[in-house]
Amino acid sequence: MFAYVILHYRTLEITKQCVEKLMKLFPESKIVVVDNFSNDGSFEVLSTLYNGFENFHIIQNNQNLGFAKGNNSGYSFVKSNYNADFVVVMNNDVFINDENFESRISDFYSKHHFAVIGPDILTPENKHQNPLLKESFSSFRLFKQVVIDSFRLMFLKIGLFEKKILKTYSKSSCSYKKTDFLPQIYENCVLHGSCVIFTKKWIENESFVFLPLTFLYGEEFLLADYARNKGYETGICPFAQVLHLGGKSTLLDFNDKQKQIFKTKMTIKAFLLIIKQRFIC
Repeated sequence: MFAYVILHYRTLEITKQCVEKLMKLFPESKIVVVDNFSNDGSFEVLSTLYNGFENFHIIQNNQNLGFAKGNNSGYSFVKSNYNADFVVVMNNDVFINDENFESRISDFYSKHHFAVIGPDILTPENKHQNPLLKESFSSFRLFKQVVIDSFRLMFLKIGLFEKKILKTYSKSSCSYKKTDFLPQIYENCVLHGSCVIFTKKWIENESFVFLPLTFLYGEEFLLADYARNKGYETGICPFAQVLHLGGKSTLLDFNDKQKQIFKTKMTIKAFLLIIKQRFIC
């Protein structure tokens, strides 16, 4: 049985599209929407709209818990109330259009037994977002990135090289051109956080899906490091695709500069946490 955890924050119409696609394709699967304290009336709308659907449940957090803790609250509900074989944790701007998505994931798991699976995530421009990185950063590479990002953060705050830095950030070094992408099974890579599938191997042993150490950004790196330390195998299933619109409910009240300052701060924090954990272990 599949259960879907969808984190919602204010973007009502996108969440409705996401939920309705799932209901149409997989009427027997469970859907749990987590309203991360939108406080704009959208929780009430969603509650009323899907009130009669037996497999739908909505949770309202009493504050914005951020990405990791918000998703964890949905996962906790699933684990306590459903005997799910797979928990798909996905952004509300991720759309599944393939009616065979669940069977593809089930077949893939039966052959490879990964604890955590990432689907092939496509952008509207047909760029592939998985894997985010083909392998985790070394401790030296993490430290180097912290230094680089610290300088970028300083320059952004004082307005030095601002246009150049923002332009650099706008380019994703982890998205591949469709024509260059050869579908293959990447193992133990850093999975893109917009859609992550947790299997029985994870569900039976873990009380969370993302480490509740950051508010937003860097969760994928923390997850990859945690999985490696615990001996979990992770991998990409190239046969199951999802569409990711990207950034539709992230930092809605921020301009581009503010977003990058916030993102850089959070990424530095996540990398420092990983370095600390590695040395402690």
